[in-house]
This record gives sequence, structure tokens and C-alpha cells, in this order.
Amino acid sequence: MKRIFLPLVLIALIALASAHSLYAEYPENLNSGSENKIWIVYGHGGAAGLPLVSLPVASLISPNGEKADLELEPYQDGLKGTVPLDKPGCYILDLQMEPSFFDPAWFGSAGSKSLVEKYGRALLPVESGEGSGWSSGEGLEIVPTVDPYGLKTGDQFSARALWNGKPVAGSYSAVITRLPEDVLVIQHAQETVAEGSTDDGVISFPLTKPGLWVLSFEATLDESGTWTAEEDDPQGHYKKGDSLEYEQIAPTAYLTFWVGK
Repeated sequence: MKRIFLPLVLIALIALASAHSLYAEYPENLNSGSENKIWIVYGHGGAAGLPLVSLPVASLISPNGEKADLELEPYQDGLKGTVPLDKPGCYILDLQMEPSFFDPAWFGSAGSKSLVEKYGRALLPVESGEGSGWSSGEGLEIVPTVDPYGLKTGDQFSARALWNGKPVAGSYSAVITRLPEDVLVIQHAQETVAEGSTDDGVISFPLTKPGLWVLSFEATLDESGTWTAEEDDPQGHYKKGDSLEYEQIAPTAYLTFWVGK
């Protein structure tokens, strides 16, 4: 497994889409025994970039590792729901979008055909960060190695990027998508506050400002295979049911978490 240099056209398209994140909005302060509203979106700064109709993976992981499917409904081009937080510990929203396929030849460029995957996690610590290190061992994950409960400005954030449970090289960046004083879905911030690269999956950076942070991690893997499209491509490049051979996988993982003042 190794990193691969992407053709310029793919880099440009990824850069265009990189402003979008698969993330969740939810209250900063959470209490045990409560139910809390969540809004899941693929976009940035509190606005949806592409409408989310459904997600193939949308689960709530409890502090003891138990998994329950989320019940979600469409809301402002995203998905909303309510999560029960019965006891102290860190609950995790585990999300994944439908994969897509990219061929540089569509734009007259040479390069590898890629399977594009997007994974999302959100940390909901309730009076404790116990359970925040949960890992599914599947796909691309950002697993925190710092206690997310009570994170505040000036703390150091650290995590590991894993591909199928093993450390993976790649690049990362973090934005603040909502400030503490923002009103949900009305006034939002979008500012890159950390970025870097890693050869061993280790991520570390200082938390410089309060707000709802979204950390993204991108990797490129020389793994080939065949993918069957679950739906039509919006641009008409392939149809539902088509079998497409890819030469590499280009996954991105996102992790949402609150940082206090």
C-alpha cells in the first residue's frame, strides 16, 4: 500500500469539493438522560453543498461500543434526527456516504480510475470521554487519542488515521464550521485553522479557537477492484448497476467535535 500522485484534473476537482465536509451539528453541552437533535450535512459553514437523501451507514455508537441505527429524515438538504444519551461517556455518530467513481478521461486527462469514498464521525462526549477511542477497523477512520470531553482552546488535539484498522499516510486539515455564539443554520464560520501531512497516520495540532471543529483526512491507496454503481451519476457518466473497474481508492474521513473557550 502506498500513496499515489493524482492527475492535475483530479486534484482540481478534489480541491473544489474539499470545501464540503460530511459533518454533524449538535449542542455543545450534553447531559446524560437527555435527547438531543442532530443535523447531518455534506457541505460547509452551515449550508448543504449537495443534498443528502439518505446514508448507507448512519449509526450511534454508545460508550460501551453498542451500535444502533439512526432514524433520520430530510431537513434543509441534510438529515435530522434525535439521539438518546442515556448515560455518561462518549457517543459517536458513525456515517458513510454512497461511494462514487471518478475517471480523469471524462475530462480529457490521463490518470487512474478512482473509487471515491467519504466517511464521517462526530464525537458527543457526555460528562466523560470514555469510549471515544472506538474503532470499527473498517474503511478510513480518524480515531482520537485525546479525551474529547472538556476540550478547550489551548489544548493539543491528537488522533490516528487508520485504513482498515492500520495506520495510513495522508494529509489533513481542520476548519471551524460554527462559533459558540452562532445560531444554528443562520450564521456560521468557515476558517481553516490547522493543516498538515503524516506518513504514519499520527495527527496532532493545537486547538487555537473555540467552536465546532471538522477535521478532514485524505488518503490515496493503490488498491484495485470492481465497483457496482448504486445509483446514476448526476453528470451521466455511468448508470445504476454498471460495473466499473477502479485502479485506486481515494477515501476522505471527517471528524466533528466541539472545542470550548
